[in-house]
Amino acid sequence: MLTLKQIETFIQVVELGTFERASQRLNATQSTVSKRISELEQATGLQLFDRTRRNARLTTEGEQLLELAYKTTESTKRILELNNKPEGTLHRVRIGFTELAALTWLPGFLRNYTTERPDIRLDITIDMSRTLYQQFQDGELELVVIPQIPEAFAQPGVETRLLEEVEMAFMAREGLVNGPRPIPIGALERYTLISQGKRSGFAQDVNRWLSHQGMTAAIQTADNLLALVGLVTAGRGISVLPKFCVQRFAQEQGLETLDTMPQPPMIGYYALYHSGVRISLLEELALRLFDAADFTRPFFASEKHFIRG
Repeated sequence: MLTLKQIETFIQVVELGTFERASQRLNATQSTVSKRISELEQATGLQLFDRTRRNARLTTEGEQLLELAYKTTESTKRILELNNKPEGTLHRVRIGFTELAALTWLPGFLRNYTTERPDIRLDITIDMSRTLYQQFQDGELELVVIPQIPEAFAQPGVETRLLEEVEMAFMAREGLVNGPRPIPIGALERYTLISQGKRSGFAQDVNRWLSHQGMTAAIQTADNLLALVGLVTAGRGISVLPKFCVQRFAQEQGLETLDTMPQPPMIGYYALYHSGVRISLLEELALRLFDAADFTRPFFASEKHFIRG
């Protein structure tokens, strides 16, 4: 069986040049040193030293093992030092968010959380919700904040926490959609519907709802939320968007919220995380995300731009 003592003894013999000097450094008998080297050769199946020479000289196989031996002892040293390191260097959490979180409350949360919890390093990924969920399933992310994905709630070992329900609304350039309000959903069929693509969770929720209302799915897509708003602002069509967030950062761009019958459904955003050995840390983080989540306020818009409602 391969042991750390064998590896350490091997390094000492190489560095000091003889079994005798190695035994003195290790405070062991020369026979003990020889025994450890023999056991190391048996465990690895390698001949490490050329024993036809007086001094210990490495074989080619010994040279190859030496490099790995140094890496092994360095890793062991780091493991043993963990207990002496400050708490702040120990916790790394890989976490994913969608663009809507990044445009609203996430920057403020990161600023505050980094100050309050220097012992935790958050590695952030911003992407479409379906991509984030796939990375979550593959173990590349430990926690994701995404719209509800039905299959996630049936997956064993996955914990969920609702952070906020986001009010959605049809939006269009002012004057594009005429007629009395509220507008029957069927009356919107003649307008081009623009949406985020298939990797967007809230776009999929909206498309399912539109299908139940007898409407066809969007015929134009833009994965980037700001680009989508830009297309709507340019009068290229209508879209179902996060109502208050878009109102606040695009109110001077001539966008109109359409009062429809029925109104689009609320979209729930959830924190998903794996249960397991880090459950306490992830639960605490999910609770902090719950306290911070506010999908209505763009982080880059000043207070004077906010519309109360």
